[in-house]
Amino acid sequence: MKNIVVVDANLAIKWVVNEADSVIALALLNEWNINEITMVAPSLFTYEVTNVLYQHMHKGKINLDQAKKVLAEVLSIGVELDFPEKLTFNSRAFELAHQFNLLATYDPHYLALAERENCEFWTADAHLWKAVKEKLPMVRLLANSHPTQV
Repeated sequence: MKNIVVVDANLAIKWVVNEADSVIALALLNEWNINEITMVAPSLFTYEVTNVLYQHMHKGKINLDQAKKVLAEVLSIGVELDFPEKLTFNSRAFELAHQFNLLATYDPHYLALAERENCEFWTADAHLWKAVKEKLPMVRLLANSHPTQV
């Protein structure tokens, strides 16, 4: 296994908010920590985590103080942020969004990062995984993993 993985906000939230598959997400995080696997994400990760938490607030699942606390927890876990400044990286996100007929270029930035790093990309987004699984086997869906496999 390569010593780096790309993770998205949907997965990271499950490390600190009790959601479906949180047990699997935590087992995976523990395994990565034991094996000294570096977790990376594009810089937009922080904005996406903040937005997911805001959506939880908007739905009344958590309050503002809880959201701030959870945000601090997620950002302290150790996901390294990648700040690609090259046009080629962002252009690749365009290409991937177009290739898989995705509605936005946020997720393709994670795909482009995993492609560039030649590593697995772990997501909890089943819609994204279904769209790319046939052509991008490095994309792994959290729900398909089991703690005994990680």
